[in-house]
Amino acid sequence: MNTTMINGATIGWTDTGDGDVTLLLHAGVFEAWFKPLADRLDGRVIRMARAGYAGGVVPSGIVDMAGHAAHAAALLELLGAGPATVVGHSSSSAIALQLAQDRPELVSRLVLCEPPLIDALVDPADLAEVRAAIGPAIGKAMHAMGSGDLPAAFDAFMSAVCGPGYRAVLIDALGPDGLAQAERDAGFFFTNEMPAVNGWTPVDLASITAPTLFVQGGASPQATHRMIARLAATRPDAHVATLDGANHLLPLTHAAELKTLLGSWETTAAPDRSLAKS
Repeated sequence: MNTTMINGATIGWTDTGDGDVTLLLHAGVFEAWFKPLADRLDGRVIRMARAGYAGGVVPSGIVDMAGHAAHAAALLELLGAGPATVVGHSSSSAIALQLAQDRPELVSRLVLCEPPLIDALVDPADLAEVRAAIGPAIGKAMHAMGSGDLPAAFDAFMSAVCGPGYRAVLIDALGPDGLAQAERDAGFFFTNEMPAVNGWTPVDLASITAPTLFVQGGASPQATHRMIARLAATRPDAHVATLDGANHLLPLTHAAELKTLLGSWETTAAPDRSLAKS
């Protein structure tokens, strides 16, 4: 992976292929979320390793969503690679939205896979349920971090958000070494990215001009589906796609289906669709 310094932080990337540009912004916890998708996509594919996940210089202060978006913009400019279809997942959906607001000329389309279940985005009617479901795991993870037990923090969070079978999924998609690397990557998420995304003030979705596709897993909690429906309702041209049988691990379990979505998405098509795993 290539690296460079942007705004005082080490940023990594791979840049493969030619043609229309896709920028993959990985979620929090670890960097390799989009590796299976990057390996499948056609065109020019830029897979970014965000600040805190690329080794080298790790930011000493909190990097907010605007800061991560600025890193992405600078990378696209460095590579002469805009505008791009920008794909986000979980916390990086917030980064993708911020990028589309701050630098609209760099974003041709937005693909947002299960934005994060944070207070600012969740349907207010679901807020208590979401806090009850995830809050104890976050508390357990932060306690483990305070004790210096990063693997325990990783396990507590991933089990709550992605289900108890997440380890088998990571091993299948990334190999045993990939799982081990994911655990090593996770420290930045708990100490830096989690407070940043929880403190994010969402952009005005109605002001974003890039066509937007929301992707959700059919097996994900109903609170996720209601949140996405709520966000999509702010955009008259927004589309929602459901991947049957998927949950928050969908970039790893349904990379082939994501590739199909990106290749077949027409911004004038019907706004809702489902796609079964092949």
